[in-house]
Amino acid sequence: MKIQQAKKKIAKHSKEIARRKHLIKMFLMTVVIITVGSIIFSKELGRMASMVHDFFIPPRAVNLELKKKIEKMTEGYPIKDMASEIARQDEQVAAFLVAIAKKESAWGKRTPKLNGKECYNYWGFRKKRLLMGSGGHTCFDGPEDAVKTVANRIENLVAKGIDTPREMVLWKCGNCTGPASAGAGKWIADVRFYYNKMMKP
Repeated sequence: MKIQQAKKKIAKHSKEIARRKHLIKMFLMTVVIITVGSIIFSKELGRMASMVHDFFIPPRAVNLELKKKIEKMTEGYPIKDMASEIARQDEQVAAFLVAIAKKESAWGKRTPKLNGKECYNYWGFRKKRLLMGSGGHTCFDGPEDAVKTVANRIENLVAKGIDTPREMVLWKCGNCTGPASAGAGKWIADVRFYYNKMMKP
C-alpha cells in the first residue's frame, strides 16, 4: 500500500516537473519571439519612416555639376557609383562625404564586410543596426541607404557648428584626447585636402 502511494507521489511529482519545464520553455520561446519581432519591427519601422519622409519631402534633385566633379575625382574607385546620390546632398555635406570616405576606406577599396558581402560603408560609420559588418561597423542595405544615413549624420553635425575638417575629427576619435588622439593630425590634414578640393568653385 505504502509502495503504491509512493509511486503515485513520484508520478505526480514527475508530472509537475514536466509541466513546469514546459511552462519555462514556452516562456523562453515567447521572449525570443518578442525580441526578434521587436528587432524586425524596429528595422521595418525605420524603413517605413524613411519612405514616408521621402513621400512628403522628396529627395533633392541631383546636382549635375557636382555629380560630374565627384565622378572625375573618384574615377576608378567604387564610390564613383554613389556619385548621383552624393550629388543630391548639400555641397558641404557632399564635400565631407567624399573627403571622409577617401580617408576611411580609400573611396570604397577597404570596407567592412558581412559574411563576405559588401556593407557599402565607406566612412568607418558605426551605429548599432540589425546587421553589423566586420570591425563593428554598420552594414547598410545598399549604396542609397549608406549615403542617406551618413549624410544625415554629417548634416546634423554641421548644423551644430562642426563644419570644418578640424572639428569633424571627432568622426575619427570622439573627444580625441589621450591615446585616442593618435593620428588625429594626419586625419585632419588628409580630410582637409579633399574637402577643400570639393569646395573649390
